[in-house]
Amino acid sequence: MQKTETPQEIIERLNIDSSQSSEKFQHLSNEILVFLIKNLRALDSLEKEIYERSLDLKNPKEPNQVQPGEKELWKEYTMRYREITSLICIKPNDWRGRSFGNRPKYDYLNYPDTRLLFIMKSAKRAVVETYFNYAVKEKEQFILKKDGDHWKIDVKKHGFQSEEKWYTVKFL
Repeated sequence: MQKTETPQEIIERLNIDSSQSSEKFQHLSNEILVFLIKNLRALDSLEKEIYERSLDLKNPKEPNQVQPGEKELWKEYTMRYREITSLICIKPNDWRGRSFGNRPKYDYLNYPDTRLLFIMKSAKRAVVETYFNYAVKEKEQFILKKDGDHWKIDVKKHGFQSEEKWYTVKFL
């Protein structure tokens, strides 16, 4: 069985560029990246678990029909997803449109060529951009803000590396 990496081990493995951050905030990069990676991996674990359980419910004779237990599984997924995101997001997460699948959303954290850009120019705001390649070269941007004593995700954006434009995403 393969050992699961800790967020700190992932940070040490990934290519992280913090050159755009002010020197006085460099010491916060590890704290913020551990927070972000730990929670994105929690969402990934949930997605993997629910996906595996959904496969167990499928009836091969009726693959496109709702099977007994599927509605309950979706309710559980929704509840557990909201539990995680309510703790890590400033604004309540818009659930509509979020699903689970065979390649979890943040699986790119396991890819050796994933790059992270850490940008911090003020004590209350940090930006983490991820650059990765699934089938196309994509990028995601997480804007984090200090909420009391804790960092939380304020905005998430998605884009393609071939474009400069970012698209705001309503859900993690």
